[in-house]
Amino acid sequence: MLKYWAFRIANMIMPLLPFRVGYSVAVFFGDLAYFTARRSRRAVTQNIGKALGPEASNGKLNKTVHSVFRNAAKNYFDLLRIPAVDLGHLDGNLAIHGWRYFEEAKSEGKGVILVTAHLGNFDLVAQILAARNVGLTVLAEPLQPTCLFRFVTKLRESKGLTFLPIGLPALKATLRSLRSGGVVAVACDRDILRNGLALPFFGEETSFPIGAVELALRTGAAIVPAFSVRRANDRFDVYVEPPLPITVAGDHEQNVRQNLSKVITAMEKYIRCHPDQWVVFNPVWMKGKEVMP
Repeated sequence: MLKYWAFRIANMIMPLLPFRVGYSVAVFFGDLAYFTARRSRRAVTQNIGKALGPEASNGKLNKTVHSVFRNAAKNYFDLLRIPAVDLGHLDGNLAIHGWRYFEEAKSEGKGVILVTAHLGNFDLVAQILAARNVGLTVLAEPLQPTCLFRFVTKLRESKGLTFLPIGLPALKATLRSLRSGGVVAVACDRDILRNGLALPFFGEETSFPIGAVELALRTGAAIVPAFSVRRANDRFDVYVEPPLPITVAGDHEQNVRQNLSKVITAMEKYIRCHPDQWVVFNPVWMKGKEVMP
């Protein structure tokens, strides 16, 4: 409950601050978390260490991890101000590269699955779809306590998007959306339910969620990788990749494995280029996960 009330108090204060002041306050709290949240720092260090590779110096690793905490704090500030965001001016804060790939995929009428990672700030950047009158359903990690998830969801949905907790009811809802030509977004760099498929990621195997690929195979929807990157001036670049070619041959598990590997390759590309913005505070490489045989 402490985290919930911290969000409520921050929500009363932070949106009132000018952007520069708000980001400065966020950086302060990011620094504070970096020096005091030892468990989270260990997890981030492990994750970033894998992304940077063994050749990275300790100095580079520590600097990158510190930046992750700062960027995450900025993301929280952005989240709190979503209700006040003017969608008409949102485009001016974003440079979108490859939007045509999304439009072409959507025009096929079979639905679009946007696959992404916890990179940049998806919560804010996703609002561009609301600004462009595109309905979007996002599968989100269920936060604890439940009141915190409801509060964060209210912020995220304030401009018209839909966020659903990952689970069977959400998968059924996304199936309906895709079959009617809708758009669904899924972050694929963490196996929240721990029931995914083990595949290599930055050279070491870990478990990945298979929902996005399963949905594509069942509906024929296009899988379109999309990633956001925060610039030095706290505006964003958004990169939309061409739809991934979906392999449909052999048995089902092999199809899932081959197509999921393509999603992982896309995530590796952007995380490797922008490791300081990969804001995952739980270990991605965890031993003892249940995986598909």
